[in-house]
Amino acid sequence: MKQVSARKKSFWSLLILTVTFIIALAMILELLARMPWLEKVSPYRSVGNFDYQFEIKWFRLQDYVKNHGGVDIIFLGSSLVNTGIDPDVVAQTYYQQTGVHPRMFNFGVEGMTITPNSVIAKLLLERYHPALLIYVTEMRDFIAGLGLEYETPFLGDPWLQYQTGHFSLAGWLPGHSSALQHYLPFRNWARSDFPATNALYLERYQETSASGYEPDKGIGVNIDIPPDPNDPAEGKNFKDYGNYQIAASRLNDLKSILDFSNKQGTSVWVVEMPVHPTFYVYVGGEKVHQQFQQTISAFVSTNGGTFLPAETCLSVIPLNGRSNRWHLNYLGVPYFSKCLGGQLASFVNQQHINPITSGASR
Repeated sequence: MKQVSARKKSFWSLLILTVTFIIALAMILELLARMPWLEKVSPYRSVGNFDYQFEIKWFRLQDYVKNHGGVDIIFLGSSLVNTGIDPDVVAQTYYQQTGVHPRMFNFGVEGMTITPNSVIAKLLLERYHPALLIYVTEMRDFIAGLGLEYETPFLGDPWLQYQTGHFSLAGWLPGHSSALQHYLPFRNWARSDFPATNALYLERYQETSASGYEPDKGIGVNIDIPPDPNDPAEGKNFKDYGNYQIAASRLNDLKSILDFSNKQGTSVWVVEMPVHPTFYVYVGGEKVHQQFQQTISAFVSTNGGTFLPAETCLSVIPLNGRSNRWHLNYLGVPYFSKCLGGQLASFVNQQHINPITSGASR
């Protein structure tokens, strides 16, 4: 009997010792992960989200705010924003015209339609309180179901669910543990495709500027030639974008951005990306595009925002400044960004907006 009792005591002692060791190790790792030198050695961080490009932007913005004391203007949108706007050029142009140098960040993420962006907008506004949110959009953003294969897993991510008020340990830990954030970029180290995937992640991390701009080095071919509906290579685009209709659900997402921004005291500027005019062949022609502009412009104005149509900066973009019919490349971005900076100066003056705010995160 005494032998059984001794074994039980030994078991519990070992269990307590093991748990204590694990807790102590976790605390040591967490302390080390919060040391400034670690970010210099291994600046890559993750919250376990499948979209590493979103994570690059999420942590880049944290670093930007830390280094600049806040952010005044956030550009939000899809890959068209990511590779299409250089905030440094916009800010410099704005400064040349006004003498004011606002802090700007590009939070464009490829694959994101207005539906996930309506959620991200709330997170960014609550956390950073910018004076102005610039949502950059185009016609495809409002097609029902487009981008659903991205939207579903992204919005179901445990970390994002936690950020939107749905608690789970799997969602809470990545947001609060620096050690875990530094480990998660390498969580798939055992997979055969990890070396290639990790190399691409590191390349894109290095390519993304401190203000969130990632250049596109591709140069499009035959962009000015209208697409042929009989060309098999164009079939998917005509199928996805043809019979164009603005989905009511997507308008509700836009309203969500406008309503929440107004509630937070943040002005909203909705900018239409100046895609090449041959793109409109997919949706049914320029008349369909004009109807889109009229609908969105009226909707934005009614809900407290301001709309900038694509034609405003279209003519300044050279043909070789595009990587395809809708994306700008590194040659076209300076032209568009300078135009946008000038338009921003006029917009701020007309709306009597103070573009500078404390912008500090809570």
